[in-house]
Amino acid sequence: MTRRSSLRCLIALTTVILAGCSTEQIDGQSNPESTPASSAVRLPRHVDHSDRPQVHFDPCLDIPDSAIVEAGFDPASEENADFTPDEYTFLGCTYDTPQRLYGLNVLSGNISFEEERQKVQTTQKNTRPIEINGRPALLEFDSGKPDVCAISMETSSGFVIIDRNLFKGTGAHAPESEWCAGLEDTARIFERYIPKEG
Repeated sequence: MTRRSSLRCLIALTTVILAGCSTEQIDGQSNPESTPASSAVRLPRHVDHSDRPQVHFDPCLDIPDSAIVEAGFDPASEENADFTPDEYTFLGCTYDTPQRLYGLNVLSGNISFEEERQKVQTTQKNTRPIEINGRPALLEFDSGKPDVCAISMETSSGFVIIDRNLFKGTGAHAPESEWCAGLEDTARIFERYIPKEG
């Protein structure tokens, strides 16, 4: 069984279990007093051995295919990109555009946003503080690494990074003005699915 079909089975099983816990009454009306204010918290796919918060926002599970398509990427190209050492966790997936112009990594981790900010300042990246839908973020690129741009967005457990690679297909690098073009729009689409509290 492939990872994708295993994931679909897990989601289907979870849906069946949650449906059995519904607060709907026999007459079809829900009981507002017994309806929870928020949905149940899903256990993370990986928990590291650090004292850092668990990573609850999982881009592979929480960003729907419709948002991947809206951003111009192909959901069928999804590949796992988890990075899970003992000291911290990054859960994520990669996507390509249908014409293979861009490759995209979307990772959610439990390294703090402040740690990320300090790291990019010491690695001589061109970094600019921005906001994505009101959420603190950093636009990051490095003149020494052509065709790559990233946006990091703060979450309560750390940050989400959207890292994009540009493939011109000509063997030449794209002009620097194209490296980050449109990436803030992609981040605005994906940010809608990051819980405001995490």
